[in-house]
Amino acid sequence: MKKILCACGLVVASVALIGMPGCSKKSVQSGGDSQSTVKAADSSKPGAGSLPDTGAQSGGGGLQGLNKNPSEERVGNGTVVAKADSSINAGRQLDELRAEQAASAALRDVLFGYDSWAITEEGRQVLTRDAEWMKSNQGAQVKVEGHCDERGTSAYNLVLGEKRAKAVRNYLVELGVGAKRLSVVSYGKEQPSCNEHTESCYQQNRRGHLVVKAGK
Repeated sequence: MKKILCACGLVVASVALIGMPGCSKKSVQSGGDSQSTVKAADSSKPGAGSLPDTGAQSGGGGLQGLNKNPSEERVGNGTVVAKADSSINAGRQLDELRAEQAASAALRDVLFGYDSWAITEEGRQVLTRDAEWMKSNQGAQVKVEGHCDERGTSAYNLVLGEKRAKAVRNYLVELGVGAKRLSVVSYGKEQPSCNEHTESCYQQNRRGHLVVKAGK
């Protein structure tokens, strides 16, 4: 009878301990059950219903997988690849822009008469000097832009601007500049160099403008 009462007392005590709020599973030491409970909790892995391991370290090391150097990134095999420095790229682009502007300043515009794409005698002299510069700078690629004054429709001036650009290109080719180094584009009346409504201003806008694309 005493053995039965003792057994019942152990069962009641075990039930009472398990039912206590705030008790940890690890605090329950009833035979081998606690060990199996703890192992079950510790052996949970991602994909088995538990949260994935974020790599957090109790020693304060932070999350694994985050690079200490923000200028590097890791690829699939763990190889560290340095990212391109945006400031270096910006500086290089600025240098190229300055080089293009300096080279373009060495070339002069060709001016045209009203509603005309014929190259004047003065225009031939200008293009002769431009051609000499291009022959001395064989690596330079040149874009010939055709421009018009504000009079006339946009569609008409686009066609007129193209004829002016092609006239400049063809004359440069006659002077010995390689055709492959020259490209043409027409902006019509959309990019005037002067915005006054005077004949002298219109004259400046009727032009063939040469732009050097350095390093191309």
